[in-house]
Amino acid sequence: MTARPRYFIPDWDDLVDPGYDFLTDTAHGRGWDQERYAHELLDQPPYDGILVSKVVEEKSKKRRERLRRLGVHGALRVAPAFPVIGDCGAFGYIEEKIPPYGSAEIIDYYTACGFDFGVSVDHLIPSADFPDRDLRYRITQENAQEFLTLHRKLAPPFTPVGAVQGWDADSYASLASRMAGMGYEMLALGGLVRASTETILEITSAVRKAVGNDIRLHLFGVARVPMLEDLIRLGVWSVDSASALRRAWMGSTDNYHTRDADYCAIRIPEPGRRGPMKHLEGDALRRAQGLEQMSLAKIRGYDRGAVPLGELLAVLGDYETIYNEGGKSRMTHYERTLRDMPWKHCACAICRKAGVEVAIFRGNNRNRRRGFHNTWVLFEQFRDL
Repeated sequence: MTARPRYFIPDWDDLVDPGYDFLTDTAHGRGWDQERYAHELLDQPPYDGILVSKVVEEKSKKRRERLRRLGVHGALRVAPAFPVIGDCGAFGYIEEKIPPYGSAEIIDYYTACGFDFGVSVDHLIPSADFPDRDLRYRITQENAQEFLTLHRKLAPPFTPVGAVQGWDADSYASLASRMAGMGYEMLALGGLVRASTETILEITSAVRKAVGNDIRLHLFGVARVPMLEDLIRLGVWSVDSASALRRAWMGSTDNYHTRDADYCAIRIPEPGRRGPMKHLEGDALRRAQGLEQMSLAKIRGYDRGAVPLGELLAVLGDYETIYNEGGKSRMTHYERTLRDMPWKHCACAICRKAGVEVAIFRGNNRNRRRGFHNTWVLFEQFRDL
């Protein structure tokens, strides 16, 4: 067991306008047909495969129709040989008494859309003391048996994957052992996203011991670099996570990732659009707009070597007092980012083309590009192994 885990990224329609004009903040294309995925903008895909959840598909009629019409590879604009896993997305129906899908429906969905791997219908167990714990455990097991039985009968082209849920190492290992006995050659462990690294490794180790070395294991929502060597040791075949992508706009001070450090993106929000400046009017709005435009001009000038750091920080500080009134200042983090200028040392196609714009926290076309960069960094760390 020496191969590194394959890295899959969950698909949430993460797209950007390839021709976005950063200087005028003008989009030249909108929507799926004109915008592009990370694997279309970078020199090569920053992941080994993609995970598509049924609950995500259900949220958009256009997405659902596109998936059926083009197939999952066509809808994602990847080659037919590029691996795509389909699952139900148990986090999306965690509040329901029973899953909203049946095995026959899900098999039809995986088959019609051309998935390479299809995961059985599971039900997430939020905690060890959850009232319906045993019911959800039984539902997950019974669905796995029904799913595999139907798969054998219908013989669709995708590889069946048994979803495993539990609340501790013993419960996960017990269900995994039963699923291996059913005939599954690949299992996926769910419900681990919020677990500690120690707990994840304890559960994975117990499962590996219970099923032997020939069963492929996938971990849902887990792609933590510090534990990669342990996952290799445990023979984990694949993992998925969108955490690196999401930190680009959801992290407080860790928005831009490098191999060695994380940096805070420089917030230069648009006055009058959203957040605390949404309701600004008159002189207050004009002052905010003036500081906004001055901040953009100064940071670009600093990037060219034409504006001193202190001058830029002074403007950013004045603007922060407006959009972050009463909040904890990020100026110390901004200074570190600006001194190190990590975008100038990055080899990814996003940073090479967008430059300092990728370090500015402002709108989808900058923030999501930074997420693409973060995903590229994570995948490079996987490839190092």
